Amino acid sequence: MAVLEELRAKLKDSMIAKNEIRTRVLRMLISAVKNFEVEKMKPVTEEEFDAIVKKQMKEREEAIEDFKKGNRMDLAKAEQDELEILKEFAKPELSDDEVEKFIALKIKEMNLSSSKDMGKLMGIAMKELKGKVSGDRVKAIAEKLLH
Repeated sequence: MAVLEELRAKLKDSMIAKNEIRTRVLRMLISAVKNFEVEKMKPVTEEEFDAIVKKQMKEREEAIEDFKKGNRMDLAKAEQDELEILKEFAKPELSDDEVEKFIALKIKEMNLSSSKDMGKLMGIAMKELKGKVSGDRVKAIAEKLLH
């Protein structure tokens, strides 16, 4: 089933269940997918859909931080609720152990030894791990292993 068809079916179910937050998130996702398809002039693939979901998740995470800084816990809670729903649609990320093994292997293969080699390592790692793990996590693990 196409991504949009699946989202529309879930939207219909959430509207019937009168789940306002889920309905709002699904409408937002459908809109983001449609915008992507119009821009690229082709249907969205599973990988592209995952990238759209992760982008939306990152926006929510940033909003949560901003609302917490502004002491607006009510708005932070609303964003957190949306983030939890978005997590259902995202492919699971690699565990820290899996990322650590991958980076350790790359360090050994590329014969890297100091933090000066961080740029090389990050370039290769992010190319191969794109969509599987966030860059922040890769960077943190790489820094830990290169020091």
